[in-house]
Amino acid sequence: MNAILLSAVLFAASPSAQPAKSANDPSAIMILDRMADMIGSLHSCNFRLEVDQDRFDDALGTMVKQHNMHDVWMVGPDKMLVNSNGDKGHRGFWYDGKTASYYDYQEHNYGRVAAPGNLVAMIDSLHEAYGTDFPAADFFYPTFVSDLIAQSDKIVFRGTVEIDGRDCFHVVAKGPDQDIQVWIANDATALPVKYVIRSREKNQTSEFSGTFQNWTLNPDLPSAMFGFMAPPGAREVRMLSQNSKSGGRP
Repeated sequence: MNAILLSAVLFAASPSAQPAKSANDPSAIMILDRMADMIGSLHSCNFRLEVDQDRFDDALGTMVKQHNMHDVWMVGPDKMLVNSNGDKGHRGFWYDGKTASYYDYQEHNYGRVAAPGNLVAMIDSLHEAYGTDFPAADFFYPTFVSDLIAQSDKIVFRGTVEIDGRDCFHVVAKGPDQDIQVWIANDATALPVKYVIRSREKNQTSEFSGTFQNWTLNPDLPSAMFGFMAPPGAREVRMLSQNSKSGGRP
């Protein structure tokens, strides 16, 4: 799971498209479906996501934690703005339905490419060409629940716990290569509060965790905020496709 796919509205509601495996807890699937239905009903949203991610440090020869903060605004079907700050530096991403733009605040440079006319195609295109991942993408994927069922050996409901003062359902999905834990608000919103992804690859385990804050549902966001304007003196750089041998623009 690595891209946000959205249809004519911002988030296509996505009940699980296949019967739950017998090993899965029906209560867990019901909670996940309710979260997907809530996200699917939105036409716009804003949230902050705090992320801690394991990265292999070649110099140290071990995993190190990276911390980043992402403020995300989205309007369906063709608007996105992400402001990121942390160990990877201060970066911004804008998408206005025609152009995807990236700006590095420290390097004072930017890149932009023509993009497909909807979030579905734009996210897929940038992930394939540049390996770009977007904050909390998994939760906005229209087939999130059915994909989770397909890649998991077992999904269970572990009860309720308190996360940052909020009562949350705790759902755990165990898979052959990846385990996922999700904490979902036990309230009218049924929105994700926290998640942890633990991956096993080449005899090494890495962990990714994200905590949501300050959800705003269906805000009225002006279209102008999604258009990028290069700051005075900023330098444009070529955005090189990871699949391009020539090194030119895609």
